[in-house]
Amino acid sequence: MVKITKKINIIPGSPNTLIYDGRIVIDRNNPEIQGEVQLATHGHADHISGLLSNAKVKYLPKEEYWSITLQGRRMLTYGCTSLNSEIFSYDYVKENLVDLTADYKDSEVESIKLPGHTPGHTGYIVDNVLYAGDTFFGERVLQNFSVPFYIDFWSALDSIQKIKEISKSVENVVISHGPIFSLNKMIKLIDYNIEYNNKLVERVKELISTEEMTSEEIAIRLKPDISATGVLLNSITIKSMLLGLENIEYKVTPKGLVFRKKVH
Repeated sequence: MVKITKKINIIPGSPNTLIYDGRIVIDRNNPEIQGEVQLATHGHADHISGLLSNAKVKYLPKEEYWSITLQGRRMLTYGCTSLNSEIFSYDYVKENLVDLTADYKDSEVESIKLPGHTPGHTGYIVDNVLYAGDTFFGERVLQNFSVPFYIDFWSALDSIQKIKEISKSVENVVISHGPIFSLNKMIKLIDYNIEYNNKLVERVKELISTEEMTSEEIAIRLKPDISATGVLLNSITIKSMLLGLENIEYKVTPKGLVFRKKVH
């Protein structure tokens, strides 16, 4: 447990869990962590453990209600659902979410819309600390996955910039997957994420400057040892990135939907 303010403790894990005043829990990572208010930043399976508890308040942003069922969670994670398969390796929660709190208001909690990772991804400011969820990631996480998971890559970049601005007025920033640092180090990590994503765009553009490639081929080229699940996830981010770039053309070929930089 890491104490970062008088009333806030962080339980390290994946995700890191924030506990405020022993009462409010954000992104619970362990069923043993109790709190009368359980908040989730978004609907991915590793963030909704608290919504399965008997808490008085179980809040998930309404834009994240796709995650109420296993089928919905699979659709917004892998891009499809089917019979059970080992490729669905992030199915940490199989149950449906029930008895959610439709509206949650607390004078001590400020909700911040941070879309990109998912449609309704939301951060929370409590005790002047921003819990930013999966808006950005630790260096090792980025290096391990190669491509950060964003269903809307460009909205995610906007959300990171938004957090950078908010960081000027809060005491600290906490993320779900990454280290627990001082504010100054977290600001450096924000900048690292911005630079990493900008370099990723340039690398993808470079790959398709001389040959046409599918998003899956790009994912494999970026991380040759990638898993089958990784191909599904990373190709989602790559497609979002490519469809938002200028001077990129795409067409259907026997090997699938391919992208290439326009030749003038």
